[in-house]
Amino acid sequence: MTDSLNLHKPQRQAPLGVAVMFVQNLRRAINIFVAVVVVNFGRDFSILGLGYLEIAYIISTFFLIFSYLQYRRFTFYVKGDNFIIEKGVLKQDKISVPFGRIQTVNTRQNLVQQLFNLVGLKIDTAGSVQQEINIPALSKSYAQALQEFLMEQRYELQNEEDVKLQEDSEVDITDSIREESSLLLSIDIPMLLKVGLTQNHLRSGLVLFAIVNGYFWQYEDLLLQPLEPYLAETAESFLTSWLILLPITVVAFLVVSVLSSLVTTILRYFGFKFYLGEKGLSIESGLFARNAFHVPFRKIQYFKWEANPLQALLGYRTLRVKQAGAEAINDKKLIAIPGLAPKQLLKILNQRYKARKVGRYSYFKPHILLRNQRFFVFGLLPISVLGALFYFQNLVWWTYLPLPLILILCFFWSTSYWQHYHMRVNANFIELKKGYFIPKRILLPVEKIQNIALNQSFLQKQRGIGTLVLYTAAGSERVSHLPYEESLALYNYLLYKVESSPRNWM
Repeated sequence: MTDSLNLHKPQRQAPLGVAVMFVQNLRRAINIFVAVVVVNFGRDFSILGLGYLEIAYIISTFFLIFSYLQYRRFTFYVKGDNFIIEKGVLKQDKISVPFGRIQTVNTRQNLVQQLFNLVGLKIDTAGSVQQEINIPALSKSYAQALQEFLMEQRYELQNEEDVKLQEDSEVDITDSIREESSLLLSIDIPMLLKVGLTQNHLRSGLVLFAIVNGYFWQYEDLLLQPLEPYLAETAESFLTSWLILLPITVVAFLVVSVLSSLVTTILRYFGFKFYLGEKGLSIESGLFARNAFHVPFRKIQYFKWEANPLQALLGYRTLRVKQAGAEAINDKKLIAIPGLAPKQLLKILNQRYKARKVGRYSYFKPHILLRNQRFFVFGLLPISVLGALFYFQNLVWWTYLPLPLILILCFFWSTSYWQHYHMRVNANFIELKKGYFIPKRILLPVEKIQNIALNQSFLQKQRGIGTLVLYTAAGSERVSHLPYEESLALYNYLLYKVESSPRNWM
């Protein structure tokens, strides 16, 4: 395949890649120009007699030339067992990645790439904190061929021992996922709206508020300048009518939050297709930016799934795939599969972990101190502070009435959280369940554990309990408030299993 791709000598991207790079560069330049020049100098800015229009022509011409030079000086080729990229206009960078370090090769199409019928190729490598290789402009056929070639080279370098380990863990060494996969889930428009309406709207609203607030303060003078006379006249009336504006603001925030959730969901999950094969997962999604992920089972560290009350009412779950990678960026790269019916989720678990029901499980439950601490932190402490504030403000007696009710509800929630928190362990798997209103389930194969810690705070020592921390290549999971003797026995058992297991974590 090297001959067909012609990788024995340096290759360039598709010629229309100049246009893709030009749009990317121009967009960054416009953002900087608006933030630095337009905000500080307003509409009347000029330099050497040149206005905004003339400056725009000059900047566009400069970046068109710069983009062409970027295209000319961006080459990639194969040398020995390494995939090499050379790029840079003023400074030439050379990136060399051994085939053995390549983990996944994925494609991406943003709106500009779709317009020119091009595809971006992104390569994840073992231990990288970020994507080391990003080729933004390839034809679809060439990108697919290059993707297949890189993954083939990655597995040709594995020795016989690695192959044997993978066969023992029921994982094939081939990553041709799509060819032998079946479509398990396709999200249509009605389901897309359901997924959007059942998202965390409070988080969506706060994220949107943070973004808008950041831009507002950045462009405050420019945005408020036309409104200054009106704001000066109505400032006093706004201050005196806050009781009316407050509920209106809350309602507006909720509406905007729901709309933000819907828009975000549509942009991210439009045309969502999820394929399940014997060797891994394949996902396509996105409206303006079309992403395609191919995840071999061997790279998956563990699964997490959850359902908030609305999702549970509609009968579906959201599965999150925890992949090997730097923990600092893992949540950003996390693959989420929404809208899964229980039967579909069960099919994924049974196909990936066929032996998860083999063997007897041992059950572990946290100490009741977990309930007491949550009740104190989320109930008793804030209610006491509110009661003190109400007292010093000399508020009327009826303002205290909701406080006991809130305290009772918090006690009920803390008790339910503690009752639903448990872990079970067998010879090969750890299953953890926690949460009440939004219960979370975690399924972690023992061979994926890289390190174990047993921690005790001062209060835990007094009560004879401890906290287990399970470290994997995709992050860590905590199991809190276990009886110390049980947690110590479990710590020693898991440590023995990790050290003696013949299976590989990747």
